[in-house]
Amino acid sequence: MTGTRAERRSAGTETMVDVLLRWTQIRRRTPARDIADFDDGQPLRVVGFTRSIGGAVKVSAGQGRQIARLRQGHLRLAAGEPPLWKDARGNRSATLQAPFRLRPAGGKLRLAPKFERYELVTGAGTYDLAVPKKDGELMRHVFGGAGLG
Repeated sequence: MTGTRAERRSAGTETMVDVLLRWTQIRRRTPARDIADFDDGQPLRVVGFTRSIGGAVKVSAGQGRQIARLRQGHLRLAAGEPPLWKDARGNRSATLQAPFRLRPAGGKLRLAPKFERYELVTGAGTYDLAVPKKDGELMRHVFGGAGLG
């Protein structure tokens, strides 16, 4: 991706420094600012969890059973480019194919109460995705909110 703008973290993708700055009221990112920046060509990085994007990674669940492991990673969202998923560990990545439709999946993500679950329907299949609740508005803007409500 040579010659493209550097990506920045979305409002929901917070580091410890972002939390400290928010507590001191020095800097706050907002979902509205993310959407405006995305529309102006700023690439964004949204942290998330998935079991299926880029292929499932199976782990033993005992008694010969295998289950798909939840993996952490991020989505790179840039106007005019296909979304790109990258795992936080390892070198697994996947480029998502249009058309897109985003549907809320419901249910809670264990140990991540500030995340919400979605079903992302793409041209290549349907995937599970969990992103920070604060980034839900951005996700609906980028992927379309068909099936919401």
